[in-house]
Amino acid sequence: MSKLTPKQERFAQSCVETLGALSLSYRDAYDADNMSDEAVKVEAWRLAHLHAGVGARIEQLQEKAARRHGVTMDSISVELDENRMMALEERAPAAAVQATMGKAKLHGLLVDKKEVTTPQGISFNMLAPNAEKPADPTD
Repeated sequence: MSKLTPKQERFAQSCVETLGALSLSYRDAYDADNMSDEAVKVEAWRLAHLHAGVGARIEQLQEKAARRHGVTMDSISVELDENRMMALEERAPAAAVQATMGKAKLHGLLVDKKEVTTPQGISFNMLAPNAEKPADPTD
């Protein structure tokens, strides 16, 4: 992993602290007072997804936080299975569906995406941070 600047390191740490709030993390690490909200979103996305060192550092910090809290994909998956079974026993189908959807999202079967248009008129889809292939805002 390449050495990060102090601002990049602060951004990566803030991303983990804010549970992936990229714009908030960007504003925390960089002087963005004169930037529009849309410009901050684009720059934050680029920093998190296109700068390999920053993306790798965010993943490293997320893994460290997960280990510290004893949370893994498997442990969450087991909890969601238990929640689904309890919901079915209690005849709460909506809660069972919610647990099923949560498990599908956890395992990457569902991807959150949002279409964003920059002030320059460039449109692109932003995918959730854990999505396999993020959209490139420069396309």
